[in-house]
Amino acid sequence: MTVLLLLLTAHFIGDFYLQPRAWIENRHARGIRASALYKHSVIHFALATLALWIADAGFVAAIVWGLFIALTHWLIDWAKSGHHSLIAFIIDQLAHILAILTVTVLLTGVTKAQLSAMAAMLIEPDTLLCMLGYIIVLNPASILIAQVLARHTKVLATGENQSLGDAGRWIGYVERVLALSFILVGQYTGLGFLVATKTVFRVGDLSKAKDMRLTEYMMLGTLFSFALALIVGWIIIAIVPA
Repeated sequence: MTVLLLLLTAHFIGDFYLQPRAWIENRHARGIRASALYKHSVIHFALATLALWIADAGFVAAIVWGLFIALTHWLIDWAKSGHHSLIAFIIDQLAHILAILTVTVLLTGVTKAQLSAMAAMLIEPDTLLCMLGYIIVLNPASILIAQVLARHTKVLATGENQSLGDAGRWIGYVERVLALSFILVGQYTGLGFLVATKTVFRVGDLSKAKDMRLTEYMMLGTLFSFALALIVGWIIIAIVPA
């Protein structure tokens, strides 16, 4: 579990904190000829090797498996070049995580039975798990929300004062899911947060119907952001023993 968490932490740091936007644009524009593609892979090699060294995998093993992760990362990012959709982003991240899982299984010699046992227990190390949770809800969550809201962002840029179409429906979906979740975990004060948030953003619309699209856009982004943070937090709480 320690090897897996360290490699995941290294991946998210390399993908979302040590990759400038200019590199992403360069990779999408030039594909296999992009210098950023190679720079990014070198960073992942360094981070993966460091993570494996910290996990006491051995110097040679750390370098070999670090190279494997860097190579698979290069191939996956090359395949994603030019694709900006939410589905492409999710598939890209799942492919990276699959490569990390493969390294973990091969390096640690984990059997299917052991994987099942670890999945059932999901205990230790608590500190690394919490750190990973914070890393995910910061930059990766921001990029995911931007992908989700990309279509609405284009509509908002038209400058016409009207609704975003199905944004209201999605706000309702997220709001109801969060409300039900608050009830299931006994956090009824969270319902007050939702009511207060909706009241603050909608009071202007009720009086003069001004900037409805901007209001819906802000609410949708806020609720998605809040939902992601809650989901990650609840997963951590469920995994970490009381």
